[in-house]
Amino acid sequence: MSKLMVHYEEGGYRFAEPAPELKRAFLALPCFAAMTWPNYSTEIVEDTIDGKPVVIQLWKGWFQRLFGSEQFPGGIGAEVGIYERVTGRGFPAAKPDLVPVPVWNFLREASKHAGAELWWPVTELNEIEYEFINPVNNRIFYRAGPERTYWLAKWMEPHSYHKYQQAQGKKWNWLPSWFPKNSQTPTFAAHYLLQYKINGKSYPRW
Repeated sequence: MSKLMVHYEEGGYRFAEPAPELKRAFLALPCFAAMTWPNYSTEIVEDTIDGKPVVIQLWKGWFQRLFGSEQFPGGIGAEVGIYERVTGRGFPAAKPDLVPVPVWNFLREASKHAGAELWWPVTELNEIEYEFINPVNNRIFYRAGPERTYWLAKWMEPHSYHKYQQAQGKKWNWLPSWFPKNSQTPTFAAHYLLQYKINGKSYPRW
């Protein structure tokens, strides 16, 4: 199987991003508002880029890896994708070669709840970058990009996230460090804040 994810270390923490091959494979697949689940939120932003109407779809929180395998996307982080509506285009009948079967099956079933509201990756590449911000201390958790792409995604791997939580210190000094939720991090990963730019344009923090 081709490599679908890129894993690397940055600032003492391990991160994961989709490999270029996976991004190319996903060009044939739509996104939709139903692409969300508990603690992994999504937001839809309508905008125009170079005169073209686009759908900016955002995600943030905890992306649970399928089967816990590092070959699939996952971790604590965020995504920014740029899409367009294509009249009459429905979910594809055939699976792209590089898309794993479990991912394909999930997307196909989830798309049934989207109705006609599907959008597709734009073919034009735009410069995307973002900051993922800890709302408890208002500090930058990590940065992603800038990168010329249609989809910028980056997640901190779970074991590194536990290390990050410990490094932020205790929320209540009078409680022991092992006490649940005694960390300077949000209770739910979806509560992190996403500050992003596309082609240098800043969008409202989400």
